[in-house]
Amino acid sequence: MEKSKVLIIGGTGYLGKRLVKASLAQGHETYVLHRPEIGVDIDKVQLLLSFKEQGAQLVPGSFNDYHSLVNAVKLVDVVICAISGVHIRSHQILLQLKLVDAIKEAGNVKRFLPSEFGTDPARMGDALEPGRVTFDDKMVVRKAIQEGNIPFTYVSANCFAGYFLGGLCQPGFILPSRDSVTLLGDGNQKAIYVDESRP
Repeated sequence: MEKSKVLIIGGTGYLGKRLVKASLAQGHETYVLHRPEIGVDIDKVQLLLSFKEQGAQLVPGSFNDYHSLVNAVKLVDVVICAISGVHIRSHQILLQLKLVDAIKEAGNVKRFLPSEFGTDPARMGDALEPGRVTFDDKMVVRKAIQEGNIPFTYVSANCFAGYFLGGLCQPGFILPSRDSVTLLGDGNQKAIYVDESRP
């Protein structure tokens, strides 16, 4: 298998840390963007140091410093963005548009995987609010990628069990309600949950 130089942005997050480990396990030269925005979050700092011990290279960079972002992108041929959009969706879209600009300027990226690991927005034309705006925003990023002639891969995983299992699949809940739980359908539907932490 041909090895790549991979930059992972959002490497300390829920999905990002799994992507860093997988990239290292596959033997790719792995870079993790070390954003000063994480501050002194001890857990994230320790995670970054553990990546370094495993062979990843930490690259300083920030969405607030466009040139540092371009310089980080110039080091690699694959960029994977795993920044979360759970809390501030519109902020995530703006960050990804900055990243698209940096990739265009760097001009060396052979593959970009944007942070889009949920439901495929191109198939959600009939979605209702509040989901509608999320899918529309994702399509803005897709349009920018395609107009920039950036080679891309979209991964639509239809969400992750870790986001939903703890709340018994109740939208908007991290923990299950103690009062009631809504079962969709007749309660006999089969579902598969994958433990994202397992190799």
